[in-house]
Amino acid sequence: MPVADALEEAGRWFESYLCRPHEGVGRPGAVCPFMVPALRARGVRGRVFHGVVDLNGLLSTVDAMVEALHGSGWPTSNRALHAVVAVLPGLAPADEVLLDDLHEGARTSLAERGMMLGQFHPRCGQGAARNPGFPVSRSPVPMLALRWMALHDILFLHDDPHRFAAYERRFAASYRPGHTVDPLFARLYRQARL
Repeated sequence: MPVADALEEAGRWFESYLCRPHEGVGRPGAVCPFMVPALRARGVRGRVFHGVVDLNGLLSTVDAMVEALHGSGWPTSNRALHAVVAVLPGLAPADEVLLDDLHEGARTSLAERGMMLGQFHPRCGQGAARNPGFPVSRSPVPMLALRWMALHDILFLHDDPHRFAAYERRFAASYRPGHTVDPLFARLYRQARL
């Protein structure tokens, strides 16, 4: 698939799916609440990575994404709206499971550095945070997305002590008395601290 076509297909999916409500996610609002303001602020950098066909290639892709996320020249200075998306049209359908393996293997070290990695592909089984039975991360073309950690990431980090520790270092102040957070966030935070 040509570079322009792969980026265009990814962009269409962002607009038609990620930026729209879907009853499967288990809450009102866009499937990915981050994507709407990030796209509006031109904070999403997409790049096609051709020739990535194995785990080593995916690891190199993540390294390039980390470098890009740390890079300069973003149209918005609000780091909370920065994301790097790697579109991987050369990854064979049989190898898309490598994205799931990579995600599981890399997410702790990335969380410790304040970053969140997501994987997307046509058969991705990743469930929505509030409705685990809904495969929220199914996309028309294989992709990885990297962004800075945000308050709502307790939804994805509460179930692992190392990942939660990385979250707590950054957001503990938001859970102190006098601060208001989503009741689900507060419950998950309390459970993770036990």
